Amino acid sequence: MKFEAKKLYKAYGVQRVLQNLDISLQSGELVCLLGPNGAGKSTLIRLLSGLLKPTAGEITIDDALVDFSEAEVRRKIGLILHQTFLYEQLTGLENLQLYARLYGTRLKESDLKQLMVRVGLGKVRPVPVRSYSRGMKQRLTIARALLNEPQILLLDEPYTGLDQQGSAMLNQLLIEERDKQCIILITTHELSFIRQVASRFDILHRGKIAESIPNADLSLDELQERYNTVVNNRVKVQAEAAA
Repeated sequence: MKFEAKKLYKAYGVQRVLQNLDISLQSGELVCLLGPNGAGKSTLIRLLSGLLKPTAGEITIDDALVDFSEAEVRRKIGLILHQTFLYEQLTGLENLQLYARLYGTRLKESDLKQLMVRVGLGKVRPVPVRSYSRGMKQRLTIARALLNEPQILLLDEPYTGLDQQGSAMLNQLLIEERDKQCIILITTHELSFIRQVASRFDILHRGKIAESIPNADLSLDELQERYNTVVNNRVKVQAEAAA
């Protein structure tokens, strides 16, 4: 599968967030989207998930325009945003049962319990989610994103709230989903974790993908240096052009 955005443009009034952005994602790729705060990373995730409509440009799967109103398309996508979208009054299992029905899956209660085991919640008592810690809520959010066995995973800061053990669990899940040929696009500031599993790093700056860096056993310092070079050089060039 090939998932692409072409000449993607998004503006809020006169504020341009993304402009003429191109990105191509292939089955089995785990791409980390990097960029300064306010660069438009979350906006891009929302556009690719269909939660936002682009001002211009197109989003395609295998060269066919994506119609996000189609249930079949929505079922292909697993999504994590800053909000958990969990129902606080329900238990973890009840949350998964509710979303399983909404997604139209045929998962049984035993399947959902196994999914909770997979994210490290197998031994949690059946209490309302409002009593969960932030890390537990994030684990359940990860389980929710995997419910429909998506072919595309769009993850915005999924390490949020996770401790070292939780981050290692997430990395293992990412490896497993990548090996199933899932397309994964992830934003994160946790470079020490994502560097272990990413296929490449795309740097979003000034509304475009400024550079794509293959993860050829990059050290953390090398990755940080490449990132700083791209961002700082572009800021310098733009400042000189404006002078």
